[in-house]
Amino acid sequence: MSRHIAMTLKAVAFVPLALISPNLAAAQSDSWSAYLEPAALSERIATGDEVQIIDIRSSKYVKRGIIPGAVWIPFPEWRGDKERPGQVPTEEELEAMLGANGIDPNKPIVIYNHAAKTVQTGRSAIVYWILKSAGAEDLAILNGGFKAWAGMSYPEAEAPIAPTPVSVDITYTEEWWADAMDIFAVTSGQVDGAILDARLDAQVRKSVETGEPMMSMPMAQYVPASLFTNPMSSSRLTAEGQADFIAELTDRGIDPGDGFLISVCQTGELSALSWFYASEILQLEDVRYYPDALKGWEGDGGLMFGMRTQ
Repeated sequence: MSRHIAMTLKAVAFVPLALISPNLAAAQSDSWSAYLEPAALSERIATGDEVQIIDIRSSKYVKRGIIPGAVWIPFPEWRGDKERPGQVPTEEELEAMLGANGIDPNKPIVIYNHAAKTVQTGRSAIVYWILKSAGAEDLAILNGGFKAWAGMSYPEAEAPIAPTPVSVDITYTEEWWADAMDIFAVTSGQVDGAILDARLDAQVRKSVETGEPMMSMPMAQYVPASLFTNPMSSSRLTAEGQADFIAELTDRGIDPGDGFLISVCQTGELSALSWFYASEILQLEDVRYYPDALKGWEGDGGLMFGMRTQ
């Protein structure tokens, strides 16, 4: 039986629109939030507040400069190989990786990639999701990545720090995790919910131009990645932004009050970003990320269908 099936066969509900938190804007403007501004990180470093910084960029970027105090754990170390990119590190593998790099999940952690581009932010969101599933609570993605930090003329270091290894004990919690049985539970009507497939606008244009349908899993409903990325600006990180997001989903035939949302995409970055925005920024409940992505789904023999893009 699925590790989630006992939970997903229960009735699950989103926070009703009337219960949108009036404190959302205040929470996002605080010195610490899930989408952390460079100025807030700089202030924490300057005041000596404890914060662990993880750089997930490729080596070519790290050689050009790094945020002082950051450890370097490149993105591929958080993922599976090309045949199974959605494979999540085992608890033992994550313990070894974090421990060797001196990362304690019980202390604040900031993750950053190079820039605010959609896929790069999505990769930060994957790392965020893994660490959250591993029990970390004070987590943040740096808004704009290293490029935003450098653009503010904040100090840069020439190399990552040499970490002091620590002992780490990891037990995954699967509250934000979806697997194939959860997909089946939704597609077979055993539970209420929706499967959101996030795609880049360029992918949709190519589909329209070539006439080739975008393939996805059964019942997947297309949402443009811009629905999640464009609102991630200070003017949209508000209770009004949450209401707008829910309205946009409703316009697409997705009822956020009817079950839960499972976020999927081709390789994981876009769906991780959509999960991050809906769950961590807008604080909606019962949003889940499917780490295997369509590549893993199809590799396991899962059925694929042409998905409507209108």
